[in-house]
Amino acid sequence: MDLRQLLTLRTVVDKGSFSHAAEELGISQPAVSFQIRSLEDRIGERLLDRSGRRVTLTDAGRVVDSHARRMLALEADMLRDVAGLADHLSGPLVLGSSTGPGELLLPHLLGGFKRENPEVEVSLVVQDTQAVCDRVLDDEVELGVVGAARPHRGLVFEPFMRDELVVICPPDHPLAAEGEITLAGLAAQPLIVQQRGSGVRAVLEAALRAEGIRPRDLEVILELGLQQSARVAVLDGLGMTVISRLAVERDVAEGRLVALEVTGAGLARDFSLVRHAGRTPSRVSEAFVRYAREHLGDLVQADGPVPPRGGS
Repeated sequence: MDLRQLLTLRTVVDKGSFSHAAEELGISQPAVSFQIRSLEDRIGERLLDRSGRRVTLTDAGRVVDSHARRMLALEADMLRDVAGLADHLSGPLVLGSSTGPGELLLPHLLGGFKRENPEVEVSLVVQDTQAVCDRVLDDEVELGVVGAARPHRGLVFEPFMRDELVVICPPDHPLAAEGEITLAGLAAQPLIVQQRGSGVRAVLEAALRAEGIRPRDLEVILELGLQQSARVAVLDGLGMTVISRLAVERDVAEGRLVALEVTGAGLARDFSLVRHAGRTPSRVSEAFVRYAREHLGDLVQADGPVPPRGGS
């Protein structure tokens, strides 16, 4: 049913003539006549009695007019409710994340977003990058935050933020006062590394190979699965590790750890947003991305995310 035809019928009845209805609707009188004829053809009944000075409804016309009022009122309600969405967010926000952003950034961003939008149902799934991308492709999560963009025609990647990596050691370490270290110097130290496949380890090994240093020649004393596990091992004085600066900002500020810059290497990785290429983003996910971009700067200051005090 064409709501424009129902609106034309209602206007003709209210105004009492085709000419006055045309003026009200801002269209020509022939256009009004055409819409009424089309509606009568659709219904299969004559709807208006044109014999008098004022157009009136036939019996069939009164039935159609009654329904037209309700249908146009429903349309107005629908448009009002849709317009109201701009000021009201509700519904699910299901995100997937690789370990780095899932540990360091998203809990803070999601918590702040939830406080501002209490009717949004927030859920975060933390897995490796490939698993997150697969979940996005399978529509199990709408939005992912991952540490590596892996091209796929079904996925769209957007830059999110750059994560700087540093070397950390205890304050009493012989190199703590240096403030920086070369990759060759790092390779000569007992190291704690993350498990194979982790984003931090991949960045470190790529930088070593670029300097002609074989990763297998490192003196690895521990291989641990998570950044926070490596952090705790360094706090216990077991060695040095490469880690996201975000993960240790509070420890460094409070003097429990020392962060050393890696000279010449520029160790960093990029976090990306990943979406399904064939899906229109929901209002909730778009609102979260806007919120995240506005507040990311707050999380990379000296008093950034508070790392967990536990072991993993």
